[in-house]
Amino acid sequence: SFEATGLYPVEYLDSIDYFIPEKTVCAHGSWVKKSEMRIMAANQVILAHCPSSNMKLACGGTASLPAYLEAGVDVRLGTDGAASSGSGLDMAHEARMACLVQRHDHWDASALTAANAFKMATKDSKDWAVWNLNDIKMSPRGRTNNRHISNLIYNGAQCLDLWVEGQAIRQNGQTLTLDEPAIINELNQAVETYYEGIE
Repeated sequence: SFEATGLYPVEYLDSIDYFIPEKTVCAHGSWVKKSEMRIMAANQVILAHCPSSNMKLACGGTASLPAYLEAGVDVRLGTDGAASSGSGLDMAHEARMACLVQRHDHWDASALTAANAFKMATKDSKDWAVWNLNDIKMSPRGRTNNRHISNLIYNGAQCLDLWVEGQAIRQNGQTLTLDEPAIINELNQAVETYYEGIE
């Protein structure tokens, strides 16, 4: 980008008035300068942080959340595609990976809390999820019953009910809208030879 235009990617997009406030989502943001982060904030660009994908594809870095947040960028979580994320498009798993990679990269155990990762994963969502609080993964609950979000992010738990845009997708632990065994079988047939020789 710099060789072709004299501008880095975010600078170039800004120069052609590409950004639509609160509508433009930039994925990954692994190799972005602080001045570009400030441009993103000024244009109300949303960053989709996709840590599992960045690590699986070994792209050499993930978004630096402290720098983005200091610049005032609205950061959310994303999974990228199923082929590159390795997370099964599981947002709780992605939130866990975001916490771990930010703490690791910045040598700071408080760089991203489970509660803040949960907010990044669910911001502006109008969907509802009900988790099984009796699942062993949701324990211990803590002295003041304050460990639910942390347990969910770090341990996972059984999703009992899920409503998306007012439609029940899952109830009482059963998926209503998809034939899961048929989909799994179809997936396995589609990639039967694809992964041969790949570890």
